[in-house]
Amino acid sequence: MTAAALSEVLDIRDRGDRTAMAVYQHKYGFLTEGSLDGWQETDSAAEITATEFERIWASAREGIS
Repeated sequence: MTAAALSEVLDIRDRGDRTAMAVYQHKYGFLTEGSLDGWQETDSAAEITATEFERIWASAREGIS
């Protein structure tokens, strides 16, 4: 499971702080590139609003901290 955020990863990368990136990746995981094709066919898939996504994302991130 990964809870990394692209904006955070890019910020750390742009600062060139390898130690900070290692700490971040240990806590939140790694961003990966891949296709999201096919999610609509998954039985448990459901569309949600951006607001609902942000609410759920924030709650999940709090659980990691």
